[in-house]
Amino acid sequence: MATSSTVRRHTRVACAGLLLGFLVSCKSTPPTVAVIPRACGTALWEPAHAGAEQVARANGLKVYWNAPTLSNDVQKQIELLERVVDAKGYRGIVLAPDETLPLRTPIKQVLASHLPIVVIGTELGIDPDRNLSYVLNDEILGGRLAARRLGQVLGGEGSVAIIGLNQKLWSLTLRERSFEETLASEFPHISVVARRTGKASVAQEQEVVDEFLQSGAKTDAIVALSAESTRGAYYALVEFNQIAAIKLIGFDQDLLPPIRNGGLDSIVVQNTYRMGRLAMEQICHKLRGETVPDRTLVEPRLLTRDNIDSEEMLRIFTAHWWEGDD
Repeated sequence: MATSSTVRRHTRVACAGLLLGFLVSCKSTPPTVAVIPRACGTALWEPAHAGAEQVARANGLKVYWNAPTLSNDVQKQIELLERVVDAKGYRGIVLAPDETLPLRTPIKQVLASHLPIVVIGTELGIDPDRNLSYVLNDEILGGRLAARRLGQVLGGEGSVAIIGLNQKLWSLTLRERSFEETLASEFPHISVVARRTGKASVAQEQEVVDEFLQSGAKTDAIVALSAESTRGAYYALVEFNQIAAIKLIGFDQDLLPPIRNGGLDSIVVQNTYRMGRLAMEQICHKLRGETVPDRTLVEPRLLTRDNIDSEEMLRIFTAHWWEGDD
């Protein structure tokens, strides 16, 4: 029969073993980087997830991926950002802001905590420093691509309505400005007959185009500046049987099947897969005390029926974040 001292000794050994196992387990947990896009589960941002995951795994890091369910829920995005900072267990942040102005103060709070952060998708009006850098879609090029495609499909003459304008997001403002400047300088015989402010949802964007079509206004084309406005415009054109009569050029990869059947002429797509990779690479460099560029521009591409199945487009749409790089 074991004595009480023997029992105590065995208990101490067992506890020491459990503690050692716990410490080893904790030590083996990889450092975590938070990635917070504008929204989860979208064709626009899931490729960024894939790009970030692949670089993170190659560098011994873990990704915490979370975002609002809607791309206009800026308050939810701020809450997620604050939660990451308060947790004090993260080594860095990658963020695609929902809006420009409301995210400035939270980002400054992140910088005060000395966490490295890479902002993707849009400028915030905060100067880069050793802990802050930007990986951005080249919105000027995107606007030019849309304007030149419009000039091509209309033969240099006609009219266009622009929907999805959003002054709350600097990237979309820059996108629209580039489009109109290119149109005015290169295709002076194409006139802008309407401009409509973007709405929060696809259904609301559809209502905007419904009202435009019901008003009797005439246009040869619609350029939609966001994923929501592109989808809303497409649904409205289908409803009014105007798919063949009005050309639709959209932005951001959210509606692909109509490209194949001609219901949607083209989409200017962001290479968010590359943006996610570059952002995570910059986090890794920052963690090693290395310098990175203040701003990195990633070129968008024009998606058409002719190139939708190309190797380049398949790479841009890579969304299998759970798979290793090939």
